[in-house]
Parts: sequence; C-alpha cells; structure tokens
Amino acid sequence: MKIVADAHIPYVKDYFGSYGELVLKPGRAITHDDVKQADILLVRSITPVNKHLLAGSRVKLVGSITAGADHLDVNWLNESGIAWGVAAGFNAPPVADYVVSVIAALQRRGMLLRQQPRAAVIGVGNVGRLVVERLRLLNFEVTLCDPFRAAEEPDFISAPIESLADVDLISLHVPLTRTGPYPTYHLIDQSFLARQKTGCILLNASRGAVVDTKAVIQHGAHLHGCYDVWEHEPNIDKAMLETALIATPHIAGYSIQSKIRGIEMIYRLACEKKIIAPQSIPPFIMPQQQLAFAGEKHHWQDIVLGIFNPLIMTAMMRSRLLPSEDEGRLFDEMRNQFNYRHEFAYTKIVGTQLVSEDISILRRLGIEC
Repeated sequence: MKIVADAHIPYVKDYFGSYGELVLKPGRAITHDDVKQADILLVRSITPVNKHLLAGSRVKLVGSITAGADHLDVNWLNESGIAWGVAAGFNAPPVADYVVSVIAALQRRGMLLRQQPRAAVIGVGNVGRLVVERLRLLNFEVTLCDPFRAAEEPDFISAPIESLADVDLISLHVPLTRTGPYPTYHLIDQSFLARQKTGCILLNASRGAVVDTKAVIQHGAHLHGCYDVWEHEPNIDKAMLETALIATPHIAGYSIQSKIRGIEMIYRLACEKKIIAPQSIPPFIMPQQQLAFAGEKHHWQDIVLGIFNPLIMTAMMRSRLLPSEDEGRLFDEMRNQFNYRHEFAYTKIVGTQLVSEDISILRRLGIEC
C-alpha cells in the first residue's frame, strides 16, 4: 500500500506508517504524479483535492484533518467512487478556547466590559455550539444565526442575518460554501458591515473568504477585526493585517490535543471503510500542563492569556509579514510551527492566588484550579 500525506500532519507516522510506503510532502506541493500510484491521500485544508489532482489515480480514500470540506471536490469524489472524510468537530474545543482568549485580550484593552455584552454567533454547528456555551458563561447575551439548523430542528430559533445589528461581538463559525440556499462566500459584505455599530468586534475563525476583504478595507473601518483566517491564504492582504486588532495565522483550531484527535478520527474512518485493517496502536494519552503565576492575585483573563495570548502572536505576525515580500511562506511557517498550545481542559493551575469568582469561571471553562 502507498499512502501520501501532508508532511505537517502530526502523528501520521504513528497511525499510518506501518501499512506500507508512506510519502510525506508539503501540502501545497502534492501533485498528480505523487498520488497516481497511491491508495490513500491524507491532507489538510491547504491542498485542493479534485479531478485535476486525482484523475487516473488509484486513490481509494481521501482523509482530511480538517473540520470542513471546502477544499475537497466532494461531488467529483462521489461520482468517482472515492471515499472521503473530514475530522468534523475535532477542533471545536481549541476554537472555543481561542474565542475566550480573544475576549480576555480585548477586555484587558478595555473592551467588552459592559455588564452583559451582546454577541451574535453565525454558524452554530460543532464549533459554534461550544462557542455559544463559553459566551454565555462569560455573561454574554447571545443571538444565534444558523438557518440550516433552524430548518432541521423545529425548536431552534435562528435570527435572520439581515437582522443582526447593535451587537458588541460577531463570531463566525460557518463552512465556506458558494452554492445552495445559504452560501457563505463573502457572507460578510458591504451591506452587512454597514448595519453594524461603531466599535463592534468582528471575529472570524471559520474560513477567510466568508469575509469580503475589499469590503472590510473600504467599508469596515468602524469595526474592530479579529482574524484567524484570511482570504487568499497564505498570501493575505497586508492592509487587512495592518488594521486588524488581532491577527493570527489560521491556528484557532490548533492544539496539541486536537492534532491527536484529528488523525485518530481519520484513522478510524480508514478502518471503517475497510481501506486498512485495524492494528494495535498504543493509545495516546492526552498531554496535560501545569501552570503557576507569580505575584499577587490574578483574574481569569490573566490565566487564559497565560495559556495563549493572541496579542503576542499579532505582534509577531505584523513584525514578520508586513515588511516581507514573501509573506505567504512566512504565514505558512508560523502556522506550521504553532505546536505548543494546550486546551483549557488539559490545563491545571497551581500555586496561584485567585478570587472565588474567577475560580468559578475558570472551572466552567474546563481549567482545573
């Protein structure tokens, strides 16, 4: 058996290395010649998988260590009899953690401090559901917008996107789609931006092209942008980077734990599809971390930012990408090197002075203290 995989998929050797020839290549460099004799292709979101790549190959399964499938031509794969799958929901915990980290950073900058800030969550699937839970425990009033869930669940109330206005935070968690009843390509356009109040936070941790970059640059100066994903990655718009309040290189869903979770889900898929036979793989014990904070009393925001501070990464993004003529390579480099964040649920705080209210918030976020 021959397996071709993105070289930056963690633990791929542990799960697939014993099944035959394992060829590792950078995801953007995988070609038709690489896969024509392959049985399995393992990718991330940066590899478009379509007829151009796979026609005439012997690939039986495409597994993507992603939550979405917008980089896969699923219609062609289905017509060609090629099994495929994604790791739906594997990154929900770290994305929800990321949203909380952004809120903590903004509150440290004097934003989102009113008694009950108002938020709109657009897309309430695996990730959005968890984000809504986190926002509510942080005392946000949350409006939900997900017409797909409303169509399937009689009790689910979805606000029309045209009605979303006068909120303090908009958090995007939709797949990228260009067709169908509710396409999300350039969902955030000039008319949407015009309805939002000055000072509203626009947080995108879904897909870059959900937001119309040109519209934001020309008509979004009254909003504060917090972007983890960018249109035309990795060659992102520098004007958008320069004006963003928070900027990170598509790492909201990256954690040590989610990377283990993702490859295991695709391994199980390959076994279920009978492409490979299950083998005895030693179970991975999810790593945990212990943190201690020196000094006097700390608040929950300090603890969250000690786990991951998006403002530090924003400064790194700007200092590295803005002066460079090779921002695409640097964007990918920063993304691939981000391999140190633990999820809240695998973090324990020791030897740190905390008031009872902050302990309660941290515990509800999943942090042991």
